[in-house]
Amino acid sequence: MSYKTIVADPSGISGNTELDVFIPEVWSAAVEGFLRSKLMFREMVTDYSSFVASGGDKINVPSLSEVGVQAKTENAAIQYDSTTETSVQIAIDKHKYASKMFEDISLIQKNGDLVSQYASIMGYALAKQIDTDLVASLSSGSAGLNLTGITTGDDNTLTDANIETILATLGEADVDYRDGNVWMVVNPTIYADLLHNDKFVRYDALGRENVSSGQLGSIFGMKVAMSNIVASGNTGNAGMVFDSSACGFAMQKEIGAESQRDIDYLADKVVFSCLYGSKVIHRGRGLLITND
Repeated sequence: MSYKTIVADPSGISGNTELDVFIPEVWSAAVEGFLRSKLMFREMVTDYSSFVASGGDKINVPSLSEVGVQAKTENAAIQYDSTTETSVQIAIDKHKYASKMFEDISLIQKNGDLVSQYASIMGYALAKQIDTDLVASLSSGSAGLNLTGITTGDDNTLTDANIETILATLGEADVDYRDGNVWMVVNPTIYADLLHNDKFVRYDALGRENVSSGQLGSIFGMKVAMSNIVASGNTGNAGMVFDSSACGFAMQKEIGAESQRDIDYLADKVVFSCLYGSKVIHRGRGLLITND
């Protein structure tokens, strides 16, 4: 990871040796660390970041189909599968940043608590934006997940019948929800409702204790997570279930930092930015949960 420090007037900050390490050694590591700890969806999808590490603005990912199996006829040549494969293109088109202008930066720099607080604010803002864009990809209508979804009878409530339908839909689409690669992400209200279901939290039903930690862990092999990005309103998308291969994500530029001294304000401008893209690759490997 590389960082660039821009100083408009070096003579204007002479004597403040701490400012020399303001971006690369103190703030960047703190912001990036907080961002990574708060990112949820990046670990749930397939990461293609290495494909654009050396440049490029698009990734063409083949949408592989099943290869047909045929019976061998004696004394006849083998017939080779001739299915034409299609591809899905991930555009690296999201350039997002968080910025701040600090006056008397050395006072903040000397205070470890303030550094931590500002880093958490900016790191969280960027992490939330990345997750928001990933959720938008997964639920983006004709370009998003397209297995037959679930509509809740009572808003923000998943019944046993709903969960059975989810399992059946995944199984019939050859998505194995037992292999540890399938995620169920729901809004906080549905998550709380699931915690109220004895079958998912009682020790005598599971052989493990979940209630004290507030963690569901998994339901029938599906890993369960809660996200505030998924709407908790009475209409619209309330959750999603998907295999990690359903969506692709690529971070071309990890969190980078730049700073500039503004002599007019006797302040330092700081910008943290990243460049990435995401798109659903296999639409038939997930479904949406929608409130009535």
